[in-house]
Amino acid sequence: MVDLIRRAVPLALTSDDDPMREELMKLQEKKKEIDLLAHKQVRRVLWSGLGFGVITVSLFFRLTFWEFSWDVMEPIAFFVTTTGLVTGYAYFLFTSRDPTYQDLLKRLFLRRQRKLCKKQNFDVERFMELQCKCKTHLHSRSVLKNSIGVDLDLEDALHRD
Repeated sequence: MVDLIRRAVPLALTSDDDPMREELMKLQEKKKEIDLLAHKQVRRVLWSGLGFGVITVSLFFRLTFWEFSWDVMEPIAFFVTTTGLVTGYAYFLFTSRDPTYQDLLKRLFLRRQRKLCKKQNFDVERFMELQCKCKTHLHSRSVLKNSIGVDLDLEDALHRD
């Protein structure tokens, strides 16, 4: 009966010293730490991709102008470029999403977030249950959007496995 009344009463009328609110605040802090760690790890992966691209271009430049000639390197460059296009198309076929950097960032972040939640024993179900009971939503979405510039649908993604 008490739980039914709690759900019916607006958030402003519930007590501030409610143990569920304290538990929710602790879970929100833990989730925020997980999100920031996941974002940091994803950024590291993306910077590694940039490094790989720069090294590839530098290698092709060196091979084209010092070691070989354009006649030798043109087919190699063509096939490397075509392989990139085919990889992007395969990504689209498997995920049904555009092969954009924003989408890649979201997918990497959500995958990393799920792994960190599992590794740190973050109880996602309890977190969602407390959010519903306290009739509040996590503000980390806006925090992450402001810090990384990408809007992530975190709550829905936490339920996917």
